[in-house]
Amino acid sequence: AGQAEVMESPGPSNTMPQAHTRRLSLKPPDGIFDRTLMLRIWRSHRLELHAAVQGLRCDIRQAEKPSAQPGNSPIDRILNPRQPRRRDDPSERPSIVVTDRTKKPKEPGLKMSEKGYKLTDTKTLKREEKIEREVRSLLNKITPDNLKTIVDRLAEQELHNAEELQFVITIIFQKALQEPHWCETYADMVFALKHRYPEFPPEHEGEKPQTFTRVLLNTCQNEFESLPTTFEATEDEKKTESEQELFLEMKRRKEKMLANMKFIGHLFLRSLLAVKVIGQVVHDLVGIREKLPEEHMIECVCELLQAIGWTLDTTPNGKDLMCKFYGRLVDLKRQSGPDGNAAYSKRVQFLIQDLLELRDKRWEKKFFKDQATTKDEVRKQAMAEGRKMAKGAGTDAMFTTAVVGMRPTYINDVIAPRGPATARRREEGVVWDVTYIKRIAQYFNEDGNLEELAENWKKGKPSSEQAKQGIEWLLDSGFNDKSKEDALADVIVGLLGSRAISWQHLTEALTPSLEGLEEMRKDVPHCDGFFHALMAKLLTRYGRDFNMAILKPLQTDEGPNEFVWKLYVGAFKKLKPGVAAKCMEHTELAQALCKAKKCENAALRRALQQEGAL
Repeated sequence: AGQAEVMESPGPSNTMPQAHTRRLSLKPPDGIFDRTLMLRIWRSHRLELHAAVQGLRCDIRQAEKPSAQPGNSPIDRILNPRQPRRRDDPSERPSIVVTDRTKKPKEPGLKMSEKGYKLTDTKTLKREEKIEREVRSLLNKITPDNLKTIVDRLAEQELHNAEELQFVITIIFQKALQEPHWCETYADMVFALKHRYPEFPPEHEGEKPQTFTRVLLNTCQNEFESLPTTFEATEDEKKTESEQELFLEMKRRKEKMLANMKFIGHLFLRSLLAVKVIGQVVHDLVGIREKLPEEHMIECVCELLQAIGWTLDTTPNGKDLMCKFYGRLVDLKRQSGPDGNAAYSKRVQFLIQDLLELRDKRWEKKFFKDQATTKDEVRKQAMAEGRKMAKGAGTDAMFTTAVVGMRPTYINDVIAPRGPATARRREEGVVWDVTYIKRIAQYFNEDGNLEELAENWKKGKPSSEQAKQGIEWLLDSGFNDKSKEDALADVIVGLLGSRAISWQHLTEALTPSLEGLEEMRKDVPHCDGFFHALMAKLLTRYGRDFNMAILKPLQTDEGPNEFVWKLYVGAFKKLKPGVAAKCMEHTELAQALCKAKKCENAALRRALQQEGAL
């Protein structure tokens, strides 16, 4: 390819001139064949037959017309272009394709269901339809992050009478039962709305006015009273519905029933229900009667007590009720039927046993992230999980342990009487968990009462392992929350100064964090700020008596370590000039600084001055 034959004449001669052929190269200098050049080359060679196909021919298959003669097919004419074409060749006749021109009936399209979405003009909607549309639109967007915004938007909804108030509360209540995952969020929402809607006069004289709280509780009571006595399908349902439809319907009813009990429990935690109401609910479900209660009623009690157990167990009246409830559940677990077998299935027996063990564990339960949380909490959980996985926690890092049935912290502040911070605090039982540790830290940051901090810490009577765990909770919060760096550092130094914890406790709790601090900084860039604050406050408090054991994870025998050096410099920058100079007299600390900078003791002061730390 890329060559052409050119005929040349040798010039004038006495003999007959004989033309000779010279092959010219058509290959361009740059070696690139464009479209125009390729077409020109093809035209110059289109009548030639390639040597690889010379002598070959095509024939018609036996199944085709026998009248077709060899050498007359379109492929033969390509291979032998100079062969004349036969005009009577049937293969050259145009083929006729017969198509069915009859119109086919259109296939039926999708039919819109009765509840299908239809565009409607809002101007033509009735008032009740308009209220439902706006309320459901807001509830579909609810999350823990935008809860305040949704509450404000709902409070702006104008209600003209008690019927409209009842209508709005019914929508909220049914939505909460349909989405039990968001049960706590809906409970927070109704707590925030209880004073945002107006009161309406009663229907009859002598009755109390219709308020948001009263209508909500009446709705819960009506739903509880309509609790089905059995989950067995009726004869009519068996005739009209399939087995799968019946199964799904029973499952839906049971989920709604359990969601109602969970919602009632969260209303109690927000002080919208009294203790005696809880006692009446449990009595109606599993109270002593001639006939044993159904299994689904026991499930309701277990769901309710799990939602409120810790709070109910820490109040005098509630603790007495809880003991009675547990005694009744133990009796039901041991009940036997007329045939001598257990009256309840193994599933229900294990459900009761799990609840009994949960109380023995002081209501600490392991979760697999099944609660609605804010985006900020999700990020913190992800970072904590990553650190646990890095420490070899394995699949346990995906689970979180929390105390169930605890009243939200903001509720205690709302219902407590106004006054000084110390006077507002309520006497509650001490459960050694992260919530209690954060609470006493908050109390200390409010009024700076060091004696009360030590007293609250010792009130939990922590063992050595629990004390270490408590410090780890404070450290974890300090490393992850930049706004609490100085406050939590003050708490730790205060506990150490009041001898509520020892240097050994602090060393054991801080060591894992220091070992992974450089890796943690990739996920939490500000984590070193908490170390600077903690070390600076410890150096200020103890000076030459500072225990270097807590810094042992940072001391290595390798060469200069820029990361460790920056940690020390950051802590010294937070010190006052006089305190920093005194800290240089700490021999072990000075050696650690020299090792991190890889310098002599004489050059250490100059290096700190260059960093602006002295």
